[in-house]
Parts: sequence; C-alpha cells; structure tokens
Amino acid sequence: MSEASGIRVLLANDRLGYDDARFHGAGRLMVEWTRVLLQRGVAVTPVILREPGSLGASAKAQGLPFTFLHRHPYDPGTLVDFLQIIRRERIQVLHLQGFGSTFFGRIAARLLGLPVIVHVHADHRFEPKHYPPFVQAMDHALAGHTNHVLAISEAVAHFAIEQQGFNRNQVEVMHNPVDLHRFRPADLDDRAAGRNALGLASDAPVVICVARFDPVKGVDLLIEAWPDVVAAIPRAALLLLGDGPSRESLEQRARSLGLSASVRFLGYRSDVESILHVADLSVVPSRSEGLSLAAIESMASGVPVVAARVGGLPEVVRDGETGLLVEPENPPALAAAMSRLLGNAALRTRLAAAGRRCSLAYDLDTYCARLENLYRRLAGLDLSPPAHSARVLSGMP
Repeated sequence: MSEASGIRVLLANDRLGYDDARFHGAGRLMVEWTRVLLQRGVAVTPVILREPGSLGASAKAQGLPFTFLHRHPYDPGTLVDFLQIIRRERIQVLHLQGFGSTFFGRIAARLLGLPVIVHVHADHRFEPKHYPPFVQAMDHALAGHTNHVLAISEAVAHFAIEQQGFNRNQVEVMHNPVDLHRFRPADLDDRAAGRNALGLASDAPVVICVARFDPVKGVDLLIEAWPDVVAAIPRAALLLLGDGPSRESLEQRARSLGLSASVRFLGYRSDVESILHVADLSVVPSRSEGLSLAAIESMASGVPVVAARVGGLPEVVRDGETGLLVEPENPPALAAAMSRLLGNAALRTRLAAAGRRCSLAYDLDTYCARLENLYRRLAGLDLSPPAHSARVLSGMP
C-alpha cells in the first residue's frame, strides 16, 4: 500500500473485553475491523485505553498494530496521548467507542479540527455499569462536536437520540457484521467431530447459549425454563458458553433444579463457531440487548434462534421467519418455544435456511467497505452517498 492510497483513521475503544482476557462484542469487532480495514488499504491506528492483557497480546501476535495506553477511561492524560498519536500518524478521521475514548477523542478532534464518528453499541442504562449521570452530561456537551453517529440497531439509535443528545440526522443504523468465512453451516463431518469432542450423542437434541453471565443476559431465565424442556424432551442438552459474575449462582441454581446431567457450563470459549456446529438451536434470553452478535453468528451458522423480544433482537430475528421470539422474562414461554423447535425438524430446517440467507446482509467485508466509504466522505475524499442498506434516521419518530 502506498502512503497516499489509504485514509488514516484512529479507531479507539476503552478496552477489548470485560477483564482484558475475555472479549466483549465491541472489542472483538474492533479486532476484526482492524484486520479487514488494513487488508483494504485503510491506514488504521487502533488504540485501547487500558492495558493489553491476554486479548491485546493475542491481537499483537496477529500483527495488528494496537497501541495500549495503560490508562483508566477517565485519566486526563488520555487527551495528551490522543493528540500525540493523531499528530504522529497524521490521522484524518476518528472512530470512537467507549465512555473514555468518546470523551477525550472528541475533545482532541475538536482541538485539531478533525471529523469524528461515535459508535454506540448498547443502551447503556441496562449495561452492568449503567449510564452514569456525569457521562450523560459529557455526551450532551459534546453531541454538537460529533460529525456522525453509528448505532448498532434502531433500538440503540433511540437511546443515542433520547439519552445521549444526538440529533436524528446525525445517527445512522449499521447492524453489526459477521465473518461469514468463520461462521458457516456445519457439514456432517463438522457436526460429528464437534459432538464427539464434547461427548454428545449424534442424535441428542442440543441447545446452545453464548452469553456473558450477567443478569442483563437472562441466562438465569433460561435455566428456570430448562426443566420444562427436559420434561418434554428428556434427552435434550443445554450448553452454556460464557463466564461472568453470575456464574457461581447460575451453577448453584442448575444443581438445585436437578439439571446437572443436562446443563453443561463450558466457560469462555474462543471457538464458538465449532460449538455452534453441534447445536440444533441457539437461545438469546436477554433482558436487554443492543443487537446480539450471538444471534447473528448463530443464523450465519445455520442454527435457528429463539430470542427474547427486546432491544434490537427483533430487527434480526424475525418471528416465524428466521427464528422465534418470546416475551422477555417469561421462562414458560421460552421453554415452549425451545420445545417446539426441538420437536419439529422441518421447522428448524426452514428457519435455519432463512436465517442463513438473512445473515448474508451482515457480511464483515461489505461492512468494512461501508466504513471506509464513511471515513472518506467525512474526510472530504469521497462525496458519494451512504450505502442504501445503512440509513440516516432523519425520519425516526
């Protein structure tokens, strides 16, 4: 790549994961975006406010040029770091995520006269750290100094407008992407190998849930629903992938309900795609959800989804078309939907095929091409209109 061929972008986030050892969705996406944008010739400078941890070490081992500032999200030294990096790398556009990055990044962009994108990944009021009033005040103060806002769903766009102070014409919805090379339907060999590795019978009905073990993700609701599923389908197995502060209480509850034989806690896994290959259906029982990468990745893998009707989930899981939706915080309804799907192979096949077709719209490579076009437009290098599949919410009610 010649130096003049790629627009120069600062891509920043507060951290890659919840504890720098386990990715959250935004952190994993940042690594994927960096890889693909570099392949496209975009000069990306990815910056993380915190220390690298094992996630950062892995990213650097892949040859990705991450910089770690070893700072707390509200350390004012971050502003000095940003200004130095922007000048050294001759940054043309800032793409910011996370409380600290969006605060100091927007101030740096304002001081240097650069365009800035704020990427909103959740309705923070329902996240573990919630949405502190002082952060909301900072967001409102800096909303007018934000050139463009990306929201991962229409539900999150509403939060950005109603709570963060952005104008409707600033906000564009771009659903999160999926790597369709990594997440794909299993062939018979994939399925057999995966089940053999996990000690699962070839014909056992298998349900998977990939989630952070935190109350907002509703894994406790899934465990409460599971006895009804086992009563209807005695050989069913539930695989729980993830970790978090609620793990011990979830394991205790599963034991108290007599579910030890049918519920398996597999912990945090970096090979989610291989576990999806053994599943008959995937469950997203969240109490709140900006969009859900787990749902999109399941659909891309040809696994039908049962999901709660919350947040951005109905935007990707279309009830009766690509999956089944149930009312939130309703274990009996959740159990009924799971039992219905496990007991109806034809319905699973139909929903899985439709979900896979739907997932093609979330292709990672196409998404990164849209990001590059947005960067170039904001930097004045390309005045072409936005892609038709991502829309500015000028008419949102």
